[in-house]
Amino acid sequence: MADILTQLQTCLDQLATQFYATLGYLTTYHDNSPATPPPNITDAAPALAKISKSTTSPPVPASVAAGTASGAPSAAQASPPPPPQQPGTQAEAAEAEHPNLPPQPDSPRTFASRQRELARDLIIKEQQIEYLISVLPGIGASEAEQEAKIRELETQLRGVEEERTAKALELKNLRRKLENVLGAVSVGVYGDREYQKEA
Repeated sequence: MADILTQLQTCLDQLATQFYATLGYLTTYHDNSPATPPPNITDAAPALAKISKSTTSPPVPASVAAGTASGAPSAAQASPPPPPQQPGTQAEAAEAEHPNLPPQPDSPRTFASRQRELARDLIIKEQQIEYLISVLPGIGASEAEQEAKIRELETQLRGVEEERTAKALELKNLRRKLENVLGAVSVGVYGDREYQKEA
């Protein structure tokens, strides 16, 4: 398990990614046409008419709303609805002709639902960050208390370092004794002359 600072850094990275993804979704799937249409495209999607606050009907394209206001029949009234498209027909052909066109906007209900979901995810991630910050050591302690804790830890560290030095010295002495014992065993097994020759 990673320490708290590493977890906090990971959560901040994830929050930045979530912000980027949220802005990407809101920019891509909103119900307005882009402020600057893609280059070399003349038939970009028309802007959708604004919805009045008192109605719950879905938005109507601006060109259709303008046509009905001028007395001309709308496209929906003038011709029957087109048959449902089969996968891989005109929709894919239109996308192949204009790959720079933005995707179709989500319906207002879907868009609002996804906005709430994205906002909830951002809030949850922000609460995780707040929790990690609240459990950081030293949070809620005064500066004097933190300095006293640091001094106490320094004292403990010096004690552990002295123990380590003592153990290293003891290990060195034990190694010397072991070498003497192995030397004595070697002299006893091979005799003095052969041990002296090897030495």
